[in-house]
Amino acid sequence: MPLRVCVLGDRFVLPELIPDLIRQALGDQAEVSIAQLEWPDGETISGKPGDAIREYSGRADDVIRLARGADALIVHMAPITREVIDALPELKFVAVCRGGPVNVDAQAAQERGIHLARAPGRNANAVAEFTIGALIAGSRSLVTAATEVRNGVWSRGHYRYADASIELAEMTVGLIGYSHVGRKVGHLLKAFSAHVLFADPYQEPDDTDSALGIEKVDLEALCARSDVVSVHARLTDATRKMCDAAFFARLKDQCVFINTARGELVDEAALLAELESGKVRMAILDTFDPEPPAPDSALVRHPNVIATPHLAGASRTSAHIVARMVVEELEA
Repeated sequence: MPLRVCVLGDRFVLPELIPDLIRQALGDQAEVSIAQLEWPDGETISGKPGDAIREYSGRADDVIRLARGADALIVHMAPITREVIDALPELKFVAVCRGGPVNVDAQAAQERGIHLARAPGRNANAVAEFTIGALIAGSRSLVTAATEVRNGVWSRGHYRYADASIELAEMTVGLIGYSHVGRKVGHLLKAFSAHVLFADPYQEPDDTDSALGIEKVDLEALCARSDVVSVHARLTDATRKMCDAAFFARLKDQCVFINTARGELVDEAALLAELESGKVRMAILDTFDPEPPAPDSALVRHPNVIATPHLAGASRTSAHIVARMVVEELEA
């Protein structure tokens, strides 16, 4: 019998991106059904640390109904709970179109012997490009100035020496975390002749890094030397709230702080205190804890914060990349 594959995509990872790739890989060995869920238009449930699943959208009973009889299931944000796993006895393979399968009850899958695949680095290019764009937009006052012009204000104040930024070629940029995203950010920054440092206990400079002059340092040296600090670490028990009051106290005065990784890496109260003191000149934040932040969040409303709704990875290219990655896992 052919392998029965159910693809539950959504309005970002379109389900129709995947069947042709499966057919090219497996031919008549696979029988593919597809369905489209509502995310990002539907509600996203964030959950909390320790929950069996987190950051999901949709209903378990809909997954059961749509995937009944499937041997393999490919999802993006759909919840794969223990209830789902128990209701699909033929299921042998689950692929999640994300870097971390947080919307899958991994313990339940392991108990059933289900192969759980994910797609690390699938949006690394998108997040790296966003980080560079956000740094330029923030440091050169693009967001503030565009808002002023829209509101009828034609300000020459951005030419004040004290308010003007240095250019990337004069900046030292420190990257915390140097895996899929951090390394791409570092290489892009060298195109602007920035001086790039990174701190990551699990990564070493490769040949390209060495040729570009990218330097590995410890976290204390990175904080002391960097004009810009950009966070690209994975969220673990060890890194949760790693950017706390002690961390911000070590930063260079007037540092720009960027987080496009996970909101839980940052102690937001400590960051707000340093913004209000002027120690941190600007924060560019794409992720928060929790998400979405409260409408009256003092951090989001701070005049020196550029806040975006967790969109750094939102590129069509990353949707195509992840489709290929999960099909390669299925084929293997």
